[in-house]
Amino acid sequence: MFVGRTGSPMRGDSVRQAFVRARAKVDMPGFRFHDLRHTGQTLAASTGATVKDLMRRLGHASPVASYRYLHAVDGRDAEIASALSELAAHGNAAKLPRAIVMKH
Repeated sequence: MFVGRTGSPMRGDSVRQAFVRARAKVDMPGFRFHDLRHTGQTLAASTGATVKDLMRRLGHASPVASYRYLHAVDGRDAEIASALSELAAHGNAAKLPRAIVMKH
């Protein structure tokens, strides 16, 4: 899955060693490789991915594991409030501007 500078597969624990060096360089000693997975799924959820989308991305058999990535993301509350205001201003979803309907 990962290749080295020569284009051949990385051997042994090369990926772990590279991650440890990168983690030290950005001064995040407690950051784990698995945290990258959580970050990716949280970012996917913040784009509007559904639980089913998240399940498919990580191979979850049930929605329970995917729900942990749907926690509130900073700034998302303001975006939701704005969309709700647009909905209230137009009376119903059928009257919403197309850009808002397509965005969500």
